[in-house]
Amino acid sequence: MKANINFFAGLVLLAAFTGCVSGPGPVMVGNPDDTRRLTTKIEPQDIRLTVEKMTESLIADPGVLDATKGEKPILDIEPMKNKSQMIVDMKSITDSIRMRLIRSRQFRFVDRSTAGADIAIMDEQAQLGLTDRRKAIRPGQQSAAQMYLTGELTEMSQSDGRTLHRYYKFSMILKDLRSGEIVWADEKEISKVTNRHMF
Repeated sequence: MKANINFFAGLVLLAAFTGCVSGPGPVMVGNPDDTRRLTTKIEPQDIRLTVEKMTESLIADPGVLDATKGEKPILDIEPMKNKSQMIVDMKSITDSIRMRLIRSRQFRFVDRSTAGADIAIMDEQAQLGLTDRRKAIRPGQQSAAQMYLTGELTEMSQSDGRTLHRYYKFSMILKDLRSGEIVWADEKEISKVTNRHMF
């Protein structure tokens, strides 16, 4: 009987010890009723929802529709900047935004990342004489961007005893390069809360 009492007492002490170990508890994303066990880091679903929200906002904004005047302006997208402490693949986010805007058919795009290769191809064609000079594409004939899209990710954290609050914010701005006007701007906030166990 005494052995059983000691065994159960040991289990109780073990449970109490493991329950008091300092560490992150369940994380709530945005809605306090959502208790999915995630981390306070940026998750894939956060990225997906942010890309969807921002591109839908841009496409449907009346100011953007007025600025384009029924045309399809050439849009250049600057790689999103990461000003948070998180390691985030901002190039992938930028590519996802570009892909959704391409599929909207409201804009045309130029790819600055291949500009050097484009010039090399045009020079090679001219030097080898393999193309009709009257139809050859020369440097300076490519289209220039008319609108410019930029964005950044920022972060702020606040600790209140056992509770850690972490806020992320994606901000984006669309600028008309001809007039210098900001045509559209929006932001998406992500709030995460976790309760840390204390001794």
